Amino acid sequence: MKKYKQTIIPEISTDNWENLTPQESRKKLLEYYRTKYPYNRTIINQHLGIKIGFEADGVSKTCRGGKIYPEKNCLIEILDKLIRYAEFNNFGNRKPTDKPNVLGYLNFKAKAKVNGQIEYVHLTIRISNRKEGRFTFHYSMSINIWNKKSR
Repeated sequence: MKKYKQTIIPEISTDNWENLTPQESRKKLLEYYRTKYPYNRTIINQHLGIKIGFEADGVSKTCRGGKIYPEKNCLIEILDKLIRYAEFNNFGNRKPTDKPNVLGYLNFKAKAKVNGQIEYVHLTIRISNRKEGRFTFHYSMSINIWNKKSR
């Protein structure tokens, strides 16, 4: 595997996500995801060179899973850049509750500048074995964020 280090760090502000209730935030996340990341859109990750698509599981876990707060919510606006520039971290095994076509997960790490502060983001990409034995990669899990000070 080629050596890779994220050199482009996308920037975003929480201005569009401040002062929203959790319900309003979830609704806005869902609408944003469905319009900006349709099912047929793919992004090529620069580290592994694989095409990563979007599917309904991604929106449900991103919008309904975990805590809702502006620093995490605003990342939906730059999710395509995070996926494109993310660095492969490790492979995760499938869970016993996964559907039979799920083979495992690729875990990525990325940096984003949120309100001028570097945040560290974890992205999970599901590997599936679809029709005709083709492997597909889909963003399907939640975004996790932490800053270096809290680690």
